Amino acid sequence: MSGNPISNQNFDEEKLNSLATERAFNRFSLAEIEVATQNFDDDLVVGKGGFGRVYKGYIYGARDTTTRLVAIKRLDTFSRQGASEFMTEIEMLSKLRHCHLVSLIGYCSENNEMILVYEFMPNGTIEQHLHKADSSLSWMDRLKISIGAARGLDYLHTGVGTQNGIIHRDVKSSNILLDENWAAKISDFGLSKIIDEPFSGVSTVLKGTFGYLDPEYSMTGHLTRKSDVYSFGVVLFELLSGRRAVDTRFREEEWNLAKWAKKCVKERRLEQVISSHILTQISPKCLKEFAQIAERCLKSSRKKRPTMADVVVALQQSMTFQEQFDSSAQAAGPTGFTRMQFLLFGSRHNSGDPDTLSSTHNGLTEYSFRIFSYRDMKLATKNFSSRMLLGRGYYGEVFRGWLHKKTYSPSVSDSGLPIAVKRLYTHKFKPHMVKEIQLKTKILDKFNDPNVVKILGYCVEEDSVLIVYEFMHQGTLKDYLFSVERRTERQLFISRVKIAIGVARGLVFLRTQPQLADCSLQMHNILLDEELNAKLSDFDVAMLVPSSEATLYLHPSSSYYLKVKRDVFGFGVLLMELLTGEPIANESDLTATRHCLPGERGFASLPSIYGALDCRIRLNFVQTKPAVQLALLAQKCVVDKSYLRPTLESVLEELEEIYVVMLNLGNSDN
Repeated sequence: MSGNPISNQNFDEEKLNSLATERAFNRFSLAEIEVATQNFDDDLVVGKGGFGRVYKGYIYGARDTTTRLVAIKRLDTFSRQGASEFMTEIEMLSKLRHCHLVSLIGYCSENNEMILVYEFMPNGTIEQHLHKADSSLSWMDRLKISIGAARGLDYLHTGVGTQNGIIHRDVKSSNILLDENWAAKISDFGLSKIIDEPFSGVSTVLKGTFGYLDPEYSMTGHLTRKSDVYSFGVVLFELLSGRRAVDTRFREEEWNLAKWAKKCVKERRLEQVISSHILTQISPKCLKEFAQIAERCLKSSRKKRPTMADVVVALQQSMTFQEQFDSSAQAAGPTGFTRMQFLLFGSRHNSGDPDTLSSTHNGLTEYSFRIFSYRDMKLATKNFSSRMLLGRGYYGEVFRGWLHKKTYSPSVSDSGLPIAVKRLYTHKFKPHMVKEIQLKTKILDKFNDPNVVKILGYCVEEDSVLIVYEFMHQGTLKDYLFSVERRTERQLFISRVKIAIGVARGLVFLRTQPQLADCSLQMHNILLDEELNAKLSDFDVAMLVPSSEATLYLHPSSSYYLKVKRDVFGFGVLLMELLTGEPIANESDLTATRHCLPGERGFASLPSIYGALDCRIRLNFVQTKPAVQLALLAQKCVVDKSYLRPTLESVLEELEEIYVVMLNLGNSDN
């Protein structure tokens, strides 16, 4: 990115130097940054987003000779944070010092680079712990985090360090970081605004993140402290439920967390909001106090929302109730504690976790990873009969089967819980490979994500290796887009966007799996459930097979395919296939598709959009803009120079925003 000619930052260098001198933070050279990040080594990346990448590194301070562990944020070419946001962040953090705000250590603005250096936060973001990590936060952890974050926002709003206070404007779970002691700190001040007059707000262009935006700010463009309060209310319910602010894995009326949580509170169905991870930990009084303050933050009228000072007091009271409850529960012993929670909440099957809901949708009350017998699998698949064969792949054959919903025992009546059973071609493997696969099967239960086909269990007996999956009713994405049977089927454009989001989310998860070697993803390995949620398959097997042998079974059918752990080029090709409904098998196909899609020549007209898109998804007028956005996003992903391509995480964020816009436009037939 260094020396990139298309960058056009106009920094006020004199002002930056003055701020650095006055506020005691450093100006680093690009050479120092490159040393700290080992020339921006991918292995040091600890975070990615619409802004660019964050690296972990050690750096020397300008005023001493000691090294310090830091987080280095490098804004990329396609960042939504331009020079103005870069300057804003430095200005804001130069005025602010608080134990619940991330501290700025320095910056670099050399060779068109925009780089910020912060104190390092070893425990990441609360978004990562709620939605991406295996480990879950306890309820007491979540309470402490909410109080710390609330104190940080209260400090911003009350004007300490500025005359009248600051509005953050982008409060969300990914902007709340955790230090080595798990203390919460607010970060990312690039969109912040200083309040010019007491008790007032500012009128500004709408910016923020879908799902967290204050509805009144969305309608009027008038930003006040209470806009941050609304966003923080969403974060509170995110901590309580473990759900994302916008999550399309649930029923449509539950996609927006704020609306759904408010409805549950109003209808006294609060137990449905609580994550199953913390269900047995919460004091009834604490829950009531916490939910009340979170619901007040989400009031439609700003006047009815509390101040952040009020929020801090209410959360501290919640903590007091919880501490009292924990003390009495400890005295009563574990039996009394469990019984009290059961009397309050009843069965856990109504929890708000998507994994639990997905299992319930399939007839199971809870997700359960099992070891099956070979005999049971023979019965479930009618002795692996040709009538039950679903297909053959690189690793083996896949058969349809049936289990009883509650007992998991084989069902011979073609009813109950449908499953897919993959029987590996172990006769093609060398003897040591079979033994290695048998040893590795124990890690399959960790391979669990809503956008990866769920593994229900496995069977390893003698020379047989079977893996049992949830059944995907809509088959493969390849068949959905390209099969002769579906060539005349009308399909909603919004469904294509939903599929793209599912694939992107699945890829983001797979990239966090260190035991998974890089491998290819093709159309027939992207499966669709009844509601057209995309889920990725075959990576568990790629993980089991020794890496030296994996390439024998993962040879791509064309030169254009998704590599799981590389950049977004292959995903851009997939977006183009979703838009056009035509396969892209080689460079010639790609060139032709790029040329006909809006964005290739910097011009997008309504006729060009209609001419390029799959005839099965002709658009109505209001859907034209999202279609152009998707086409432009696909074009960015396949530009020739890899360093100009966006990150997968930023692509996913933009896809989700396009999807929300389409929902707001109305999910009408095309």
